[in-house]
Amino acid sequence: MKSTPTLFATLSLVALSGAAGAQVTFSTDYMSPLRPFVTHGDILMPVGGLPAYGPLPPPLVFIPGGPAGLGIPSFGFACVGAPAPIPCPIELDALSYGTDFPLRAGAIASHTIQFSVDEFAIGIPPAPLPPDVTSESAVCDSAADIFGNLLSPAGIIPPAFGGSTGLIDGNGLVSGSGALYPGLGVLEPNCPIPGPAVDGDNVDAYDFADGPPGPMAVFFSLDAAFFDPLRAMPNTGSGPVNGFPPGAVLVTLVPGGPPIVYAPPLALGLDVFGPFTDDLDALALFENGIPGYMPSPAPYIWGPGTAFDMLLFSVRRGSAVIGVLDSLLGLPICEGDILVPPAPGGPPFPGIFITAEALGLATPRIIAGLAFADDLDALDTRWGPPTGTPFCSASPLCPCGNVGAPGNGCGNNLFAAGGNLAATGFASVSADSVVLTGTQMPNGPCLYFQGMTQVAVPFGDGVRCVAGATIRIAIKFNVGNTSSYPVGIDPPLSAAGGLPAVGGTRHYQIWYRDAHPTFCTVSTFNLTNGLTIGWIP
Repeated sequence: MKSTPTLFATLSLVALSGAAGAQVTFSTDYMSPLRPFVTHGDILMPVGGLPAYGPLPPPLVFIPGGPAGLGIPSFGFACVGAPAPIPCPIELDALSYGTDFPLRAGAIASHTIQFSVDEFAIGIPPAPLPPDVTSESAVCDSAADIFGNLLSPAGIIPPAFGGSTGLIDGNGLVSGSGALYPGLGVLEPNCPIPGPAVDGDNVDAYDFADGPPGPMAVFFSLDAAFFDPLRAMPNTGSGPVNGFPPGAVLVTLVPGGPPIVYAPPLALGLDVFGPFTDDLDALALFENGIPGYMPSPAPYIWGPGTAFDMLLFSVRRGSAVIGVLDSLLGLPICEGDILVPPAPGGPPFPGIFITAEALGLATPRIIAGLAFADDLDALDTRWGPPTGTPFCSASPLCPCGNVGAPGNGCGNNLFAAGGNLAATGFASVSADSVVLTGTQMPNGPCLYFQGMTQVAVPFGDGVRCVAGATIRIAIKFNVGNTSSYPVGIDPPLSAAGGLPAVGGTRHYQIWYRDAHPTFCTVSTFNLTNGLTIGWIP
């Protein structure tokens, strides 16, 4: 199992002004053992703002839930410092900054849909590409992780098995399943124990945002008060205590609030059976900039330049709408489904936009006798950032212990930190400006290559990270231990069919000479980390 980092750091508030740049933010639920250092009304961030390999210090408070931040009325001093599992009525249930990627009709690229689950999720065995919900839940390591979709569903899909893969870990250490990926600095494991037992963290809200400068609008929901049958405890009731329906999307301009209702429950197809009977549990929102919530009449009729907002959500276990036939597919709604508000003039209930099964989540629709579906706990939509996502880095597979620094490949004869591959620019099929840049490599020839899949296989003095229809895209020469390659303007890549289609994902790596090695003596060549880029229109 993963080891647990010691809570030794004093948490500090990150200044909200100048919060620009990529930023991972999240919250944990009231069972979190991070308390009393943070509360379940605070928005947190990993130290440094982005996930990293462990061991990690505890997360920082990015936006507090109290008067200096979200302005949750009941925040007060009674909940600050209260140990888990005292359910103070301040719990933040869902999170967005209104800038989530507006999904388009057609293929949805892998990792575009990012989500978390709670500790009771089991996934759909067998695990198609571990680490995923199935593999991580088997070792109690799923509740603190962020997963990404594997399928590229063309629009709305019926129940069909899909899958997910782990993108962000809880603590950034090797899990019980053997997986290693960057983490948040929260505590694992978290086993599905009914009642008030506390063992690990549950990431209950999540957003990977390019933080806007200046005042920040935060969209969120608060918790219901009804009974949780799996935890055998009532929820915190932070919505009703503060006078807000738990099925509503709230918004506050931080710092200081106060929160107001942005989208009421009935506009989302919730609370049809009465006030406070549904709980909005996850949220992905693209706000088109026109004041107020403007429901889209159908999926995909939203986004920049339109009069409609994209609002995707899920509902918590125990919500009255669960089991009701949805307004798009006519299927019983489950806790793991991604929902959209009902279309005007149709049934009053939400529509299933993407089924839980498409994300590899278990439901009674396909597993007979299952009492509860896996609960989708947090949601975000995003393309892979133009700068790419490193993977297969600082690998324990390095052939002779030459493990590089996080984000790099295996160490080489000049740089113990290892070669690094990064990218700049905008990853667009129609207007590409991506430039791949390799650094920390010995001077001399190197080979940039691209593939369709990820692997992790020892190769030379390093680890090969890229496979599947591999294309050699450029031979370059490192000068000053650096080289670069502009992807989109290269004719050979286009001729070889290497440019991805809209929504495609490709993986990149550099092979380089490492002659007369001193740091590692297996071979005379090495490789950088891998880099994944998702391409938009």
